[in-house]
Amino acid sequence: MLTWERFVVHARAVQSAMTGRARSGPLRAAALLGLLVQLSACSSTGPCQDSVARDALSIYVVQRGWHTGVAVPIDLWPNRDWPLLEEFEGADYLEFGWGDLRFYQAERNTFWLGVRAALWPTDSAIHVIALNEPLAQRAHAEGMVEVRISAQGLKRLTAGIEQEFAGSQPRPTGASTAAAPRPNRFYHGERRFYFPRMCNWWVAARLREAGCPISPWTIITASQLMRASSAFAVDDPRTEPSDLPPRRSR
Repeated sequence: MLTWERFVVHARAVQSAMTGRARSGPLRAAALLGLLVQLSACSSTGPCQDSVARDALSIYVVQRGWHTGVAVPIDLWPNRDWPLLEEFEGADYLEFGWGDLRFYQAERNTFWLGVRAALWPTDSAIHVIALNEPLAQRAHAEGMVEVRISAQGLKRLTAGIEQEFAGSQPRPTGASTAAAPRPNRFYHGERRFYFPRMCNWWVAARLREAGCPISPWTIITASQLMRASSAFAVDDPRTEPSDLPPRRSR
């Protein structure tokens, strides 16, 4: 099984081989990786901005393997004219994740797809998953954290998500995955994907926009993001990963 640790070791080896002589590039990359991992343990704690206000509402940080996403109540989406909302009519939540276009959509992730995604700037994709209540039972995720944000935080969060889609309107790539609840679709992303600006950094950046005390550049892995999110999460046992059912095989 290709774990994150094994991937990092192999990626460093490939990068070393490509540099040839001084290997200063891999050493810098390894140092940067180690620094980011250590910094992730120093992330701020405490609630998100104005999360105790009367208009505060819940969003959810969801873990799916290496990737994470943020689930937002669709009926509270401020921009009711956004075309994507009509594509998932009947959903209670929309979960958004981001990643390398090829790696994210692949039914089987390989080492070389991972190396390509991490070491070279590549096109990106946004994965949108429609979810319904009860969320803890129907998300079929490996972990979930409930986070409270303010109404203004929601406006910033949703506006940031809308801007992440390439073009004036969301453009589907034509792909979906059987590894997530249906319906789900991939869309072309606006920004380029490269290390250390990767999938879990993207979700952390959206949480930061929402007013949560998290440093996106310190986040690399899904487990780091879930730990950081737990520091400002709602104390609600139904969102604990241990309470979630195993993912369905489709």
